[in-house]
Amino acid sequence: MDDKTLYDLLCEIRDGDRSAFTQLYEELKIPVYTVICRIVQNRATAEDLMQEVFLKLYSTPPSTSVKNVRAWIFRTAHNAAIDELRKKRNSECDLSAICSDLRNNELWLDTRIDLENALCKLPVDQREILTLRLNAGLGFQQIADITASSLPSVYRKYRKTIATLKNELNGGQTK
Repeated sequence: MDDKTLYDLLCEIRDGDRSAFTQLYEELKIPVYTVICRIVQNRATAEDLMQEVFLKLYSTPPSTSVKNVRAWIFRTAHNAAIDELRKKRNSECDLSAICSDLRNNELWLDTRIDLENALCKLPVDQREILTLRLNAGLGFQQIADITASSLPSVYRKYRKTIATLKNELNGGQTK
C-alpha cells in the first residue's frame, strides 16, 4: 500500500470510517507487531503494544499535517516499545520464551532459532533499525526520522548489524 493510499485512509478514519481503519490495520499490523517485538523481545507485550498503537490511531488520529502516515505509525510503535523497555529496565532476550513460542507455532526450525539467537545478541537500537528496514520496509531516511538519528548513523548501524548477523550465523567465522 503506497503512502497516498495510507494518507487517504487516515482522512477517512478521521471522518469515522471503520472500514478504512480495518483496511489500514490489516495492512500494517504484522510489520508494526514485528518492529515492536524485536525491540521488547516479548510476544505478548508486543501484541499489547501493537493494539495500543492502533487504538491511539483510531481514537485520536494524527492531524492533517502528518503527510507520511506510515512513518507516524512506526514512530508511535517505536515510542511505545522504548517506553515499555524503560518501564521494565530489562532489555535481555528471553530465549526460552521465544523457543516456546516457536514450538507452539510449529516454527521450530534450526535456522529460525539460530537467527533468533543472533538477533537477541544485538543491541536494541540495531534490532530496531534492522526490523524497521526489513519488516516495515522503511527507507533509511524514514528510519533516521523515527529513531531521531542521523542518516549516516542509521546506514552505518544497519551495515554493521548485517555484518554481525552474517558473522554470528557463520559460527563466528568471518569469510
